[in-house]
Amino acid sequence: MARRPKRRYLAVYAEPKANPEDIARAIESAYEELFGKLGLASAMLKPVRSYPDRGVAIIRCSLESLPKTILAIASVTRIGEERTALRILSISGTIRSLKDKLEEKNYSEKMGC
Repeated sequence: MARRPKRRYLAVYAEPKANPEDIARAIESAYEELFGKLGLASAMLKPVRSYPDRGVAIIRCSLESLPKTILAIASVTRIGEERTALRILSISGTIRSLKDKLEEKNYSEKMGC
């Protein structure tokens, strides 16, 4: 019997604030540039939630591709024509625990929770 793949959720913040859809596109583009189309497909990257007023995106990836996803996020320096730095606020196995971690770290004002 096939097992369901384990996933991880990452809260990513852009400095300066950017549209979460643009953040997700930039991460996917960087991942594909570093690891190719096959690597991108196996990573199962998907934007799950977005908070446009805060510039925060929640991205889902497979557990096996988590280190590569972190590398791809760190390699993003531009979104569109604007220089941008992406920061990972927190990583978790579920969206609920991700929100709890962000509230503990007082990032809730960035997330709008």
